[in-house]
Amino acid sequence: MKKIKICLCLSIFALCLSFLFSCQNNTIKNIPTETIFDDGTAVLAENSAVDFYFYYPENFVIQRNDAMIVVYINDSEIVPLDASEPGSAENFKIETKPNLSATVFGLPEGKYDTIDEYWNDFAVPSFGTLFEDLDAEPETLTVDGVEAKKYTYTFSVAGMKYRISQIVFFNRRQVYTLTYTATENKHQTYSNVLDIAAETFKFKK
Repeated sequence: MKKIKICLCLSIFALCLSFLFSCQNNTIKNIPTETIFDDGTAVLAENSAVDFYFYYPENFVIQRNDAMIVVYINDSEIVPLDASEPGSAENFKIETKPNLSATVFGLPEGKYDTIDEYWNDFAVPSFGTLFEDLDAEPETLTVDGVEAKKYTYTFSVAGMKYRISQIVFFNRRQVYTLTYTATENKHQTYSNVLDIAAETFKFKK
């Protein structure tokens, strides 16, 4: 329990860094890419550190490709920090970009037999007060043949409100998440990145 909580907290911290200080180093090295659609609109995200792969729109760029895969689109939004927030500096601004992350963690033995149990008993309490406007009823879907649930919610960082759509699913006692993050202004514009990732997601055999 302690291990998965630490992993989740590190994941959330990494995601926050991802969309707050978006992608200063855009160099891509040794990233396999493969066009799969006739119109060339998607490329492969895959590496040896994870047991899955998926595709993302070609107008997105890979920022991170290891145990966590992160892609973003180069459509920046300059966000002024709220000086009233703890640790904020007056007139300081940050750059944020819509992004998608994919992660996998092992479930603790004997816990969380269903997605609902994981979400309600672990994820929500772990996030604490970050959650705002959480959808009462998640959307049910299928990812590579397994049941998945999509949760949409908002949270505020440094005075800016972000909207998150997160797909959660299990396989072989692992919990997988596909998380799309953007500001409220841009969330709908690039939400297809999550749809494409979910539709093309495959577990490695």
